[in-house]
Amino acid sequence: MLSRIRRNINIFSVVSIVAAALIVIPMLNILIEIFNEPTPAWQHIRQNLLTNYIINTTILIGFVAVFSALIGVFGATMVTRYEFKGRRLLSWFLMLPLAMPSYIAAYAYADMVSYTGSLARMFRWLNIPLVINVMNMPGAIFIFTLTLFPYVYMLTRGALSKQSAAFSENARLLGAGKVRTFIRVVLPLLRPALVAGTLLVVLETLNDYGVVAYFNVRVFSFAIFNAFENLGDTPAAIRLSGVLMVMVFIIIAIERFIRGKRRYSMHVKGRPLPRVALKGWQRFILPSLLWVIMVLAFFLPLAQLFYYATLTFTSVFTLSFVYLTINSLTLAVSATLITVLIALMLANYNRGSQNRFKKGLLKVTNLGYAIPGAVIAIAVMIFFIDIDHVLYPIYQFINPNSPRLVLSSTLVMLTFAFVLRFMAIGYNSIEASYDKIGDTFTEASYVLNTSKVKTLLKVDIPLIKHGLISAAIIVFIDVIKELPLTLILRPTNYNTLATEVFRYAREEMLQESAVPALVLILVSSVLIYVLTHYKKKGVPINVR
Repeated sequence: MLSRIRRNINIFSVVSIVAAALIVIPMLNILIEIFNEPTPAWQHIRQNLLTNYIINTTILIGFVAVFSALIGVFGATMVTRYEFKGRRLLSWFLMLPLAMPSYIAAYAYADMVSYTGSLARMFRWLNIPLVINVMNMPGAIFIFTLTLFPYVYMLTRGALSKQSAAFSENARLLGAGKVRTFIRVVLPLLRPALVAGTLLVVLETLNDYGVVAYFNVRVFSFAIFNAFENLGDTPAAIRLSGVLMVMVFIIIAIERFIRGKRRYSMHVKGRPLPRVALKGWQRFILPSLLWVIMVLAFFLPLAQLFYYATLTFTSVFTLSFVYLTINSLTLAVSATLITVLIALMLANYNRGSQNRFKKGLLKVTNLGYAIPGAVIAIAVMIFFIDIDHVLYPIYQFINPNSPRLVLSSTLVMLTFAFVLRFMAIGYNSIEASYDKIGDTFTEASYVLNTSKVKTLLKVDIPLIKHGLISAAIIVFIDVIKELPLTLILRPTNYNTLATEVFRYAREEMLQESAVPALVLILVSSVLIYVLTHYKKKGVPINVR
C-alpha cells in the first residue's frame, strides 16, 4: 500500500493537489462567511434591492446569450458553408471583437451618441431627428452582444468545419429542405459547441463591472462593488458574492439537466461539406450583414478611439504611461507563465486517467472561470488576509516593525487571483493538444525508464508546443483586459492599462482614455492574429 502511494506521488500530483486546495479554500470562505451575523447593510439589500439585482441580472444574461448565439451561429455558418467575396478576411475579422474589452466599447459608444458626440452630430447634419441613449439595460445588452459573440462564433465555426458532409447530404436525399436540414441535423450536432460558447458569454457578462458601472445597470457585479467600495461593508459584499455563485451553479446545473445522458459526437469520418457560392440578392445582403456587425462591434469604436488619441496623445503618453504599460505587460506575462505551467502539470497528472479522485480534482481546479471576477476578488482577499494573520509572528520575527498585512498588499495576491480565474482556459488548450498526440510516445519514454519530468521536457512539450502557445496567448489576452480583479486586489498606487481606462472614464475624461484603450486593443489584436494565423509546417494552431 505504501509503495503504491509512493509511486503515485510525484511533482505532477503534488502540484495538482496543492492547486486544487488553494482554489477551493477561498471559495469555501465565501460560503462560510454567509452564515455569519448579517449586517444592517445586508438586511437593507436583502429586503429592498436583492430581487431587483436578480431580475436585472437574469434579463441581461438572457438577452445577451440569445443575441450572441444568433450572431455567432450566423457568422460561423456563413464563413464555413458559403463562398463569397471577402469570406477569408471575415473569417478572422469576426474574432477581433474579442480584442475590444466591453467596457472600452461602452465608453466609446456612450460618447459617440451623446449630444456632442460624433454620431449625434452626424445625424443632426443629415437632418435625422434620432436620439440614442445607450446608457441603460438595452445599451448594455447591445455592447455585450457585440463584444462577446466571438466566443460562440469561434467554437461553432470549429464544429461546423469538422462536420461530415454525409449528415446533411443524407437529410437532403430524404427530402429535407435547407432550413429543415439545418434545424434538425446541423444544429443538434452543433449543440456542445453552441452551449459552451454561450456559457462563456454568460460568464463574461456576469464578470463585467466596467459597463454596468458606467451605464448604472443594477446587476450583481455592480452591487458587489457598491457594497465593498462605497458602503465599506465586506460582509454584505460576501453575501452578494455567495448569491451570485449560487446563480452561476444553477445555470450550469440547468444546462446539464437539459442535456441529461445524451451525448453528441460525430464518429463518421468523411469529407467536409463543400462551400456553396451565394447567388442573387444573398450574395450582397448576407455578407453585408457580417460587415455591418464588424463595423458596429470593432471598427466604429476603434475609429472613435483613434480620433480621440490624436487629440490627447501628447498629454497622455508620458513616462508614467510607459511605466503603466510595463506594469500591465509584466503582470500579464507572469500570471500567464504560472497559469500555463500549473495547467501543464494538471493535464499531465490527469492524462488518460479514469480515477474519480483525479476527475474531481480537475473539476475543482477548473472552477475559477465559472465564478465572476468580483466574487473571486473578495474570496482571494479574505484568504490572503487570513494567511497574513497566521504568518504575522514570522513577520515580526524577521522584522519587529513589520506590518500585519504583507502578502495582501503585494502583487502576489493579484497574480494568485488571475491564476485561479484563468486556469480552466490554459488547461483546456493543453488537454486538447494531449488528446491529439495520444499516449504512444509518452508511454514509450516511460518504458525506457525515463523520468516523468524528463519525458515532459523532451517528449511531451515539443509535441504539444502549439497548444502551449495557444493557451498562453488566450490567458495573456484575458489577464491584460481583466478589470474587476485588478480594481479590487491591486496594491496601492499600482495601475494597469485597464484600470487607467476605467479611471479616465469615471472622471469623464473619455478622450484621455483613448490612448491606453488603443494599446490594450492593439496588443490583443496582434495576439489574436498570431493565434489564428501562426503555422508550423502548414498546420495552424487549433483554438479550442
